[in-house]
Amino acid sequence: MKKYKKIPKFRSEDEEARFWGKESPLDYPHDIKKIKNPFQFSVEFLEKAAARHKEKKRSLTLRMEHSLILLAKIIAKQRGNYYQALLRGWIRDGILKELAEHPEIKQAIRKENLHFLHG
Repeated sequence: MKKYKKIPKFRSEDEEARFWGKESPLDYPHDIKKIKNPFQFSVEFLEKAAARHKEKKRSLTLRMEHSLILLAKIIAKQRGNYYQALLRGWIRDGILKELAEHPEIKQAIRKENLHFLHG
């Protein structure tokens, strides 16, 4: 008879989140129970929650030619935007394009257990 691992008792949600970030529920089949009426969130609730969720921004020092910064400021002003937001959008669009064109990158992201927000 195969011996199964036991799910430990957690002292906090953070501890539980770290545990499930490393472990798979499939390694604990004896603790998985089928239920008749699983709870489901409404689509409206999920859409509202996704819209409210924003990843925190971190500072980044990026060296660029002065002329490119001035051009970004002019373009942003014409669009009624801040140049930093414009540059962030361009960088995000470039990253998303790379992900779409190179599926092997997504494997590396999963391997590193990273979560990329598209918003």
